[in-house]
Amino acid sequence: MNLLKHSNFWNAVMTSPFVKRMLALSIRRCDGCGGQVLDIALDKYVGSDTQKCKKCSFPARVIIFWVEFLRRSLAIERQKVEKILADPYARRGIKSVVKTFLYFGVKKPLTVYAPFLVVWDYTYKCNLRCRHCYSNAGASAMKELNTEEALNVVDQLADFGVVSLAFSGGEPLMRKDFFEVAKHAVDSGLYVSLATNGTLLNKQTAQKLKKTGIHYVEISVDGSDAKLHDEFRGVPGAFELAITGLKNCVGQGLCASVAVTATKKNFKDIPKILELSEKIGAKRFVLFNFVPTGRGVDVVSQDLSPKEREEVMLFLLDRLLSGSKVAILTTTPQLARVAVSHQRGVSDEVFLPMAHMQTSKVSKKAVALADFIGGCGAGRLYCSISPEGDVHPCVFLPIKIGNLKTDNFGELWLHSEMFQALRNRENLKGSCGTCSFKYICGGCRARAYAYTRDFLAPDPGCILVEECT
Repeated sequence: MNLLKHSNFWNAVMTSPFVKRMLALSIRRCDGCGGQVLDIALDKYVGSDTQKCKKCSFPARVIIFWVEFLRRSLAIERQKVEKILADPYARRGIKSVVKTFLYFGVKKPLTVYAPFLVVWDYTYKCNLRCRHCYSNAGASAMKELNTEEALNVVDQLADFGVVSLAFSGGEPLMRKDFFEVAKHAVDSGLYVSLATNGTLLNKQTAQKLKKTGIHYVEISVDGSDAKLHDEFRGVPGAFELAITGLKNCVGQGLCASVAVTATKKNFKDIPKILELSEKIGAKRFVLFNFVPTGRGVDVVSQDLSPKEREEVMLFLLDRLLSGSKVAILTTTPQLARVAVSHQRGVSDEVFLPMAHMQTSKVSKKAVALADFIGGCGAGRLYCSISPEGDVHPCVFLPIKIGNLKTDNFGELWLHSEMFQALRNRENLKGSCGTCSFKYICGGCRARAYAYTRDFLAPDPGCILVEECT
């Protein structure tokens, strides 16, 4: 019997008085040594502990027991678990999950106490004119946060326990205070990444990103040649600059990624873009769902049909199964359904998209985890911030929850009525609500909103929705 499938069982366990006391104790500071009990336990587990505090001993052993129990239940090699638990950013995520069990209990899908990821559209400024730009960059007259306000936003996110902060835009490198604010985020313990069009990434800028401590750089490439890419980006020469920027980041040892937005114009070119990414030495390849918002409403005719989207998902799965040289991720939640459906006969490990974008190779026992962390993560694993400080469920779902000039981020995350609606898949309507894959997929809520103005409606990009209508 796979206990991971039984959320009621786990909810009963995690909400029992004894376990709740242990969870609360794990994130407190020890009266004896001053260390956080969870950190001490995990240090012991990975073999890096030097503490001899007797007060920590019993709770640390209990935590280690549960870590090992879960590892064995999921059939994961201990070495892999130790590597994850030694990572400081994974530790931030684990602490958020502990607080999740205390605050929310265990629910399908899982909502984390503090987001794993916040994407911050740092500016509307941009040196390109991309046809599908969701933020309508370069055209907005909205007043952006100043440097002091931006630093305060970083403090709010870090203090609340957010794991990762991604600077996007517009083009973040066009703001003069980018490196100051990014360095503050790094120093505050956040995993910091940059999404850029790549045109400003000369060798000096790439070196500065590395020196600042930026962990990950994502560069948009929407075609395998200049003709296709530059048509998307609206400026001649953008392709050569983006590829040079990518090479500069790889040369600096940065974790570099190629990001592609799939449309009718380029989806047949995606295999070549992936090959180009591998050739240059990118670590990741990210496929973004096209969402007709911002300037994207003007090119809605370029959205993939459900059949075309299914073709792209099958290609990505094939590349994962055949051993891609780069990690492949996507914001399209349907990949989880495609992956599960086409790997049912696999006996040992399977590739499974989880946590909104991450695709991981897991044992078949761990597939049940997808019910908890799979599918659209808007409002439960992730949210976004606009240049003027508005909090949204997603960069592609521009519904204002509050503003960080006056509102507290933690309060908005925990108590927003819209976030709460997104967190309950029982709220989904139509074919998404009745679909057997609603927990591992659930459809793209931003696409549902863009097409129907109802973020709980079916995702019109799914082939199963098309078959039901």
